[in-house]
Amino acid sequence: MSSTDRRASGSGAIKPAYLIAGTDEGKIDAALSRLRARAEREGGPGALESFTADGQGPPDADALIAAIPSMSLMASRRYLLADGVERWTGKQAEPVIAALGALPPDLTVVLVARELPAKTKAPRGIAEAIEAAGGDVLRYQAPRMRELPGRLVAEASQRGFRLEPAAARLLVERLGESTLRLANELERLAVWAGPEGEVTVEDLEAMVADTSEEAVWALSDAILAGDPGTAIRAADRLAAQGEPVTPLVYQAARRLREAHAALLELEAGSSQGDVEARLRMHPYAAKMLMRRLRGASPADLRAATCAVADLEWWTRGGSEYPDDVALTLAVRRAAGAGAGAG
Repeated sequence: MSSTDRRASGSGAIKPAYLIAGTDEGKIDAALSRLRARAEREGGPGALESFTADGQGPPDADALIAAIPSMSLMASRRYLLADGVERWTGKQAEPVIAALGALPPDLTVVLVARELPAKTKAPRGIAEAIEAAGGDVLRYQAPRMRELPGRLVAEASQRGFRLEPAAARLLVERLGESTLRLANELERLAVWAGPEGEVTVEDLEAMVADTSEEAVWALSDAILAGDPGTAIRAADRLAAQGEPVTPLVYQAARRLREAHAALLELEAGSSQGDVEARLRMHPYAAKMLMRRLRGASPADLRAATCAVADLEWWTRGGSEYPDDVALTLAVRRAAGAGAGAG
């Protein structure tokens, strides 16, 4: 483990301030996961306060500054997080830089700049202010395209399974250069392979042989996760492939019914292993479905299933919407009513 990774891993003395910056979104998100885990371990769920804006707006600099002198009666240490400070203007960053010069001893401020080469950088002066406050600047730069397969092989080994080099190259070809997307796929493959398992080119080809089935799974997963944007993109992809709506309705509804039944079994006291074994699907698919159900509620899943059922009625003459419009409306409604269990 590098010194940078050790500083962000949650081990050792915590610093009063950090700037986490760079183009490697996978490593940035991993560092933030370690930060959240440490904050919850030390002070409970409320120990970390986020000032990250919804959508593409900048973090709320004024609210962040106002929270710095506050005191907590519960947590021994407070953590303030502002993700997306690369969107601050110099005027917004200036009072934050000044506030970093007088941090309380029980506080850690974490600023995150998701940079793009030659385009977006953290505002001038933030890195210097972090270091002047006794903090650290952690930089994670995404590897070049040709370096990605080797990195995937190494990270697979760290996760306890072997990724064939040719399979790593295929992953990069299929998924592109996004380190966050590749990291998510490695997590899926680790579940599929199991401890000391192996993933080969043949395994990957089999997983994505039927692109329509893959997209239907993506659609169902997005509905379960309560992610309308991703669900609509998956539906659009299926429509672009010329898939008729009726089979999509059937497959998505079946997945939601399976999820609903599994959740009811869990709430009735069945173990996760027993529920997975009773699902009529590949063990890997069953494990991933169970992950999606974390935090879900039967009521949300019933509402999502009803939204998909309405789509079937709409496409059988129940509305004047064209099929593609009906599909978009139903998917948005289903995902909006979904479990939010991503």
